[in-house]
Amino acid sequence: MPAALSSALSWLVFGLSCALVAAGGALGGADPVDAAVALGFTPLGAYLTARRRGGAVGPCCLVTALGAVAYFADSYALRPGLPGGRWAAWVGAWAWAPALLTVGGVLLLLVPDGRLPGRAWRPVAATGVAATAAFTVLAALVPEGPDRPFPVEALAPVRDALPAVVVLLAAVSLACAAGLVVRTASAQGERRTQLLWICLGAGAFVAGVFLPAVTRLPAAGVPFILALPACVGVAMLRHDLYGTGPWLRRVLTLGLLTGALALLYFTVAGLTGAPVAAAAAVAVAVEPLHRWLRRASGRILYGGRADPETVHARLGARLAATSEPAEILAAVADAAAEATRAAYVRAELGAPGEPLKVVERGTPAPLGVSVPLRFQDEVLGALGLSGGDVRVLTPLASHAGAALAAAHRAAALQRSRTLLVTAREEERRRFSRDLHDGLGAFLAGIGFTVDAAGNALTADPERARGLLTQIRTQVAEAGSGVRRLVRGLRPPELAQLGLAGAVEHTAATLGAGGVEIDVTAADVSGLPAAVEVTAYLVAREALTNAVRHGEPRRCAVRLGRTEDGTGFELAVRDDGRGLPPEAVPGVGLTSMRERVEELDGKLTIDAAPGGGTVVTAWIPL
Repeated sequence: MPAALSSALSWLVFGLSCALVAAGGALGGADPVDAAVALGFTPLGAYLTARRRGGAVGPCCLVTALGAVAYFADSYALRPGLPGGRWAAWVGAWAWAPALLTVGGVLLLLVPDGRLPGRAWRPVAATGVAATAAFTVLAALVPEGPDRPFPVEALAPVRDALPAVVVLLAAVSLACAAGLVVRTASAQGERRTQLLWICLGAGAFVAGVFLPAVTRLPAAGVPFILALPACVGVAMLRHDLYGTGPWLRRVLTLGLLTGALALLYFTVAGLTGAPVAAAAAVAVAVEPLHRWLRRASGRILYGGRADPETVHARLGARLAATSEPAEILAAVADAAAEATRAAYVRAELGAPGEPLKVVERGTPAPLGVSVPLRFQDEVLGALGLSGGDVRVLTPLASHAGAALAAAHRAAALQRSRTLLVTAREEERRRFSRDLHDGLGAFLAGIGFTVDAAGNALTADPERARGLLTQIRTQVAEAGSGVRRLVRGLRPPELAQLGLAGAVEHTAATLGAGGVEIDVTAADVSGLPAAVEVTAYLVAREALTNAVRHGEPRRCAVRLGRTEDGTGFELAVRDDGRGLPPEAVPGVGLTSMRERVEELDGKLTIDAAPGGGTVVTAWIPL
């Protein structure tokens, strides 16, 4: 059956059940147990069937809609003077059976995943279905007094088989209950928790069926009847609530409110005999009862955790009130801790092993669950827990994506500034040391030699002549030191040859070993100094790597401004053996990437079509 059709039919069954119960309640007088069964299970059945979850549990729950039919038929038959009373009494005599017997038997075998526990239970399930069908048919057709519109006299001898069918149904119910207890005792982890919920609801359901006979109050068992569908819903759905939780919470609240108001109405009407007083009590209690049940349904669905609506609302408020990266990350960590009650939560921005920011909550422990923090397919960091459900974290990470992206960029900018200041001060320290220990020492030595030559100029001209020769040597060495300092600040090839000439000079030097290197440069004049230095060093490193490691026959270098003039492009391509898939980036590749990214550019290293490697760099102008 198509999904849309099954969804529409399931909700139609639920709507008809509500309408029949409401009509039967207006007529009054019938046993409310059938109505409680219908109102409790049909919303769950409609939800499961519409969502195509729970296997056969959804259709079994929808069968309980016959309880609403029985309730309305009994209420109708109890009102004298209405046409068709005999037919209504006949429907009420058998329609309740499939509803109650399905819940008390087969349903307990199917929950929580909609499948039988094993092949050994197939005979039990088949016996339960067959006994339920036999009981329903016998209750409907066996002659039993004048209230049967069309008794089948041929089935009169079968009347004696009814007790045997009842005993068989009781045996099936006991077997299903025993199987539920055994499965619960042998289950572990999450499955054990689910089955414990179902055991709790099944016990309450049994109490609700027999409680009216003990207390002589027809509505006394309604809350206990409603406990079983509520517990089944929690067992089957509470671990997947972050996708459907808010909607399911409203449905559960509405179902509990319906049952509670019905109980209040029947109780007040039964004690006072005044329907008007019962209606007034319902009108007064509906609003506070709705608020209380909404909180109660949240506790039922989410246990000790906060519900998703509250968590997301608090997270949104905190994100709107702060712009500091550490506070944004702390808000995400706090929301995860609140939603999961995990003993340890760790949120970090940045690459694994080198985070920009880290926020921890709780006692450090090994991470059992982790999800990436993303924004527009960009991995910003990770959010991890010591234990829990990954589906709880995913909506939180998605909800905070934009704020985390801003925090990541701010943290990365701060890290870059710190690295820039550190590099600048380190460079100043190196430059100062080179000037003091290198050029400074040379100049001081030259000064002493000049003084000595001056003193010896008259008394010992030969010695003065030798000292002047020494001075010339020292000046030459000082000049070499100055050139080394200048080369450390900016490659001299750029100053002497320009970017295109410097790249061609490097290509000629590397190509002396037999590799053909072509250089194509267009419109590279007037570039900023930082772009020139980065482009030259990246081109030199890429060519060196290609010749040294790729064994190419030919390399091609292309550099120039982009067509729109907003950026500078550099591409180095070779026809060598390329990078192996398991290659780990070394110092050279890492330095190229860092140089380009310092200028807010992008560097890519890809396999070339037909073999080889292509290194492409783009730098904004």
